[in-house]
Amino acid sequence: MIDFTGKKVIIFGGGVIGARKARYFAYEADVLVYSRSFHPEFQEIPVRTEVCNLTGDLEILRNMIHDASLVIAATSDPELNELIESACAREHIWCNVAAGKRGDVVLPAKISGNRYVIAVSTSGSVPAVSRLVREEIEKTFPDLDDLILLGEWIRDIYRGDRAGTESYDTVLYTVLRDPETRKALTNGMNAAREYVQRRFAL
Repeated sequence: MIDFTGKKVIIFGGGVIGARKARYFAYEADVLVYSRSFHPEFQEIPVRTEVCNLTGDLEILRNMIHDASLVIAATSDPELNELIESACAREHIWCNVAAGKRGDVVLPAKISGNRYVIAVSTSGSVPAVSRLVREEIEKTFPDLDDLILLGEWIRDIYRGDRAGTESYDTVLYTVLRDPETRKALTNGMNAAREYVQRRFAL
């Protein structure tokens, strides 16, 4: 997985797909989006946008992308996307192509919180499956950050003088798999800790 933190990412295309790609990098990279028009979603995404008529001229495209670390071709025109990919190849720049010829970078479906990052990929073969898995994880674990915090608290207890005969991993897995732990967590971290201490004698 390539880290584009602080790097320049250029996106061609201001539609729904372009917005999704922009949101993917918005909080870690310097994102610039070129398009004739922009979907309303862009009003809520902290990226730079520039209105322009996207050209089919290879040299102009090369000049537009020369200082980028990654280029994303997300226009509705497969031929233009392939031309953008060709410009990237000439400039030795990583490229992700949303439609048409596949580029050399595949963007996984990503879920992130304060304490975790989860990426799911089918290597570009069936992106819809990656999206489905991501949505299922989000639906199943809306409290994942809090669950990790609770796990850190249990870990700290077992690093102290209160360690029992069971291993830390065994206790942690048992606690976090308990549906009642998750239910208690909906009432706040203190409620979850009280339940864990009472139920598992920590």
